[in-house]
Amino acid sequence: MRYIRQEISGEIGKNGQEKLRKSTAAIVGVGALGSVSAELLARAGIGKLLLIDRDIVELSNLQRQSLFDENDIGKPKALAAKEHLSKINSDVEINFFIEDLNFENIRKILNKNIDLVLDCTDNLETRFLINDFSIKNNLPFIYSSAVGSKGYVFNIIPNKTPCLRCFLKEASQLDTCETAGVLNSITNLISSIQSNEAIKILLGKGYEKNLLFFDVWKNDMSKIKINKNKSCICCNIKNYEYLDGKKYKVYRGMGSIEAMQKGSKDRYLQTDKNKREVVAEGVVGHVPYKGPALNVIGQLVGGLKQGLGYCGAKDITELHKKAEFVRISPAGLRESHPHGLKVVKEAPNYQNEFI
Repeated sequence: MRYIRQEISGEIGKNGQEKLRKSTAAIVGVGALGSVSAELLARAGIGKLLLIDRDIVELSNLQRQSLFDENDIGKPKALAAKEHLSKINSDVEINFFIEDLNFENIRKILNKNIDLVLDCTDNLETRFLINDFSIKNNLPFIYSSAVGSKGYVFNIIPNKTPCLRCFLKEASQLDTCETAGVLNSITNLISSIQSNEAIKILLGKGYEKNLLFFDVWKNDMSKIKINKNKSCICCNIKNYEYLDGKKYKVYRGMGSIEAMQKGSKDRYLQTDKNKREVVAEGVVGHVPYKGPALNVIGQLVGGLKQGLGYCGAKDITELHKKAEFVRISPAGLRESHPHGLKVVKEAPNYQNEFI
C-alpha cells in the first residue's frame, strides 16, 4: 500500500514500481541537492541507494537541507542521511561512504551494480570525474547544480546524449553557495526535477534531452539544446583526463591539524607530502580533499577505517561518537559543533597548496 498512489498513475504503474525496487542509484554529494534527491528516491521506492559525501552537517545547512535537523549538527552527512532515510523507508537498502570521491577510489565506490548516478556535487572537478567514469563505463548520470536563485539539470546518457565536457570545457572556480548564497526554493526545485528524471531513466521512459535552466526568483525556465561536440576530449576522443588523474587537482593541508580524543592528550595530525596520506601516531588514513576548507571529521571518519583501534571503536559510527576532531579553515578554526567536534586552539599558520 505504500506506493499505491504511484502504482495507479499512468507514469509508473505496478510494473514500473517493481522496476524501481530492483534499481540502484548512487548520489554523489548529500547536501542541498543530494539530501532532497535521496529522500524523494527513497520515498519513491528505489531499491538501493548509495550515498557519498565527506562533509558534516552544519547549522547553516538547515536552511535548505530538509532531511537534517539540529540534532544532526556535527554528524557526517552521509551517516545522518542514512539514519533518516531508514526511518522514512526501511525497505530501501542504503549504503554510504564518508569519503571524497576521487580518481583513486571511484572505481571501488561506483561498482558495476550501479544503474544511475546523481551528481549533486559542488565543484566541476568532481563532476568531470563522474563524467569520465560515466562515459567510459556506459553509466547514465544526471548533472545538477544550484547557486543563488538559479539551477541546472542535464541528463547524460553515454552514446546517446552530449556529455558534460561537450559544453563545459575546463574546471574553473565558479560561484558556490558559500560565496554567492542560495535560496532553498531553487535547491528543492532542482532536486525534484533531477529525481523525476532519475525515475524516467530507471524505468526506460522518455527523458529530457535538453539542458534545463531555472531561475526561481524570476520564474524563468528555459530548455537549452546541447549538441555533441565532435572534438570532445571525453566522449569522442576517449581521453579520460580526470578519471586517469591527469587533471584532477587534490588539495592537501600543509601545517598541523589538531584533533582531540576524549580522556587523552591532544593528538596532532599532519599531511605527509610524499605519501599523500595523513599520519597520526601510527594510524594512517588517506585523506584527500578539495576546496579552501578541510573537513577533518568528515575525512577521518571515512578515511581511517583501518585505524578504528585509535579510539577503541568497533565501527565507523562508534568512532564518530568517541572521537573529537577539529574543523579547520584557512582563517583558523571555525565554530565548535556538538556530537564530538571541539575547537582546540587557533591555527593561524594553516595554508593550502596543490601537490
